[in-house]
Amino acid sequence: MKIHYPVLLNDSIDGLNIDPDGIYVDATFGRGGHSKEILNRLGPTGNLVAIDRDPDAVKYASFINDSRLQICHDKFSNLSSILKKKQITKINGLLLDLGVSSPQLADENRGFSFLKDGPLDMRMDTTTGKTLSTWLEKADVMEIQNVLSDFGEERFSKSIAIAVCKKRDKELLIKKEGIKTTTELADVINKIYISKGKRKQLLKHPATKSFQAFRIFINDEIDELILLMKKIPKLMKKNGRISVISFHSIEDRIVKKFMKPPQKGVSRLDQMTPKQYAFFSSINIRDNNSSPRIQQIKKVFPSEDEIRINKRSRSAILRVGELICENENCKIRNEKQTI
Repeated sequence: MKIHYPVLLNDSIDGLNIDPDGIYVDATFGRGGHSKEILNRLGPTGNLVAIDRDPDAVKYASFINDSRLQICHDKFSNLSSILKKKQITKINGLLLDLGVSSPQLADENRGFSFLKDGPLDMRMDTTTGKTLSTWLEKADVMEIQNVLSDFGEERFSKSIAIAVCKKRDKELLIKKEGIKTTTELADVINKIYISKGKRKQLLKHPATKSFQAFRIFINDEIDELILLMKKIPKLMKKNGRISVISFHSIEDRIVKKFMKPPQKGVSRLDQMTPKQYAFFSSINIRDNNSSPRIQQIKKVFPSEDEIRINKRSRSAILRVGELICENENCKIRNEKQTI
């Protein structure tokens, strides 16, 4: 079995400034690398709530024999209700390791990798929702183009969308089914880059951005992240910490925006398209100026040594934030924590 290396492990956990008696949330459990390190730093009365949408991750967590750990099969946007069920009013810190995990990429049956032939699924939670192949059966050119452009920043989004629809319609006529496998979809995208004379110029596989965009769309990852980031200030103790690891520029911009003072917002100099600028400008971060907010205190990139050991870390960005009050009317209620 391939060794799983948690990205920016020590930096992200150091950023949480662990209180041995505190309550923490790992909102993206995965294979538990970050969770295990949090547990290592907690004392006997500390607690960790771990969340994951992936049934495989939840199953893996069941093998960790530690009474301080509670695992939840859910979306992290439901954090408020998860904590309420556990009678937890405030947490000391939260960790997010966004994107797809190495075990998910390695499993061809999940459909996340263009390097492995498997069903075109891409759902984080395989117990619910539409697979990508099901969505592609009905999607038109404009819908596919918008997904590739908005979530993948794919410059050939229109050409790929047209090619995908042509391939799908042809397959429906011949085999009575559309594009069903990862390699079928990756081949369509690769041919577009070859036709444009751009294939040899790429350092990454031509399907990288498209697969990323489809995954983000199918799992509603952007809305999930926005919903969670809006809730965190109301669920965290004063001076509580959040560590967020992002691998995608859009996700990182969202996290960055939520850690900025509201008057700064976004700028047209932030290297985004007009459509992205309109999207980020529309995000309402806080209810009012007297609300507590998350302030960024650190940004960390992986070291050369980490990238050498774990190539997946090369595009990672860690942002660490702390809950603060800037206004005398701002109040953070540090209710008693129970679990």
